[in-house]
Amino acid sequence: MIKALRVQNFALIDDLDMTFETGLSALTGETGAGKSIILESLNLLFGKRSDAQMIRHGSTKASVFGIFELNDLQMDVLGLPKIIEIEREIDGNGRHQMKLNHENVTLSKLRDVMTSIGSIHSQNETMTLFDKQAYVDFIDQMNHTETEKLRNAYLFARESFLSLDEKDKNLRAKKAESLEKAEFYEFQIQELKSLKLVAGEKKDILDKIEKMKHHDRILQSLREANQIFSEDVLSIDLIYQASKTLDKITYLDANYLSLQERLTNAYYELDDVKSLLFQALEDLDFDEDSFNSLQERSYELDKIESKYHKSVEELIDYLNEIEEAYRLITDYDNLLEESKKAVNQAFLVAIQQGEKLSTLRKKLAKEFEKEMLNQLKDLDLDKAIFEVLFEKQDITPSILTEQGIDSIEFMISLNEGEPIKPLARVASGGERARFMFSLKAIDAIRNRLSLLILDEIDIGISGKTAAKVARKMKELSNNMQLIVITHLPQVAARADHHYEITKIKEDDRMVTRINHLDVNRRIESIALMLSDEKLSTYAIEQAKMLLEK
Repeated sequence: MIKALRVQNFALIDDLDMTFETGLSALTGETGAGKSIILESLNLLFGKRSDAQMIRHGSTKASVFGIFELNDLQMDVLGLPKIIEIEREIDGNGRHQMKLNHENVTLSKLRDVMTSIGSIHSQNETMTLFDKQAYVDFIDQMNHTETEKLRNAYLFARESFLSLDEKDKNLRAKKAESLEKAEFYEFQIQELKSLKLVAGEKKDILDKIEKMKHHDRILQSLREANQIFSEDVLSIDLIYQASKTLDKITYLDANYLSLQERLTNAYYELDDVKSLLFQALEDLDFDEDSFNSLQERSYELDKIESKYHKSVEELIDYLNEIEEAYRLITDYDNLLEESKKAVNQAFLVAIQQGEKLSTLRKKLAKEFEKEMLNQLKDLDLDKAIFEVLFEKQDITPSILTEQGIDSIEFMISLNEGEPIKPLARVASGGERARFMFSLKAIDAIRNRLSLLILDEIDIGISGKTAAKVARKMKELSNNMQLIVITHLPQVAARADHHYEITKIKEDDRMVTRINHLDVNRRIESIALMLSDEKLSTYAIEQAKMLLEK
């Protein structure tokens, strides 16, 4: 339940504080007084996207703050303390903050939390009764946890099918145009394969050519280096003898040991270098035929790179690509057959998942019918007949919608002796209002919500029906906090708490104010709701009678 609401610099509201109690609270006021603004501020706490246009003129930001009390179930499910604070801040520069217990949260997180606490009905929500797609969601709300699991599994299977189906369509579309490319691909494949391209080959060839170009210089340098090792001026044997001489005194000083080890290492290192130099000189050879072959190969690679505007490595990748493309072209029938099998299998899986979801929905629909009729009977529609019709559909890909494979119609008869017909075609404004009220009540009870906010859900209702609606609201408020924006005096009179919203002029500007009415003020407010323009004695007496009931 909500315990407190504070709104600052939001539309016509400069600074508003409200406290709420358990039970039924009625918010009344003339059209344009600001009831919708308060509802909009509550919507922000429930995760609605904010709009900088709602910032009060002359202010740089607006804020909405709410304190909520959770019941034990909500505390357990959400992992939150008993009292939570929600804050929304709207900045004119587009910076919007959302906080839960003083910590920043995402809009998605805020919605998850608040949908477990309560629900808000807005006036335009009643229009969903004209939308058959919304009917599916109404049924799913009967057991949101289970339907969401099956719906997610179905959506995964559906996406798999749609993806494979799209690939299959693209494959078939490409078949005709690709056949024209087969000849061209075949020529390129033969040309590139004949070159026997190897990754890194060009660099290796260029390195070898560069080395062979400097054969004489390399030969001279190697000979000179070997000559130095052969002369007495650099006798590595003398280094070895020096190492052995120092070995005799290493036990006397650590420095001697270090010098001896370094001489030994130097001897072995130089001996290895000497052997490698000798081997390099032995291996050095200049073969003019080999040199010419390397230059010819280098020219071939340069030519093919220039022709295709690709490096050797890129040409290797390109060859793999066109070989695959050529294989697809020349083996299209097999590919198309394999693709079609995959598509058909994916379609079957999607249908199976959809049928699992549909089976659950049909079970929930029976429960929904029963609960809806119970609600309608309490709302002066005791002769109503209501059925959820699952329309038959052909098993084709078009059946796989985002909601599942079900097309649902709400069939109703509101008058005794009349056949059932689609709800959207036969229900009047007042009847639609009562149907929507029943929907919200069922949803709140099913999902164990502790807060339900209704915005003029009683529109189009009057007379004894209004009294029954008021009684039903009072009954519902015994199990949850119910806040209603209403124009019905019967509802206002039944409320445990009555708030009046007014619009007044302060400092040459219009502002919205809210007052928690005492008994006398309630009589006056309800009497005004019963009157035309002027407050009459009869209306006052009627208001007192309503409050006494």
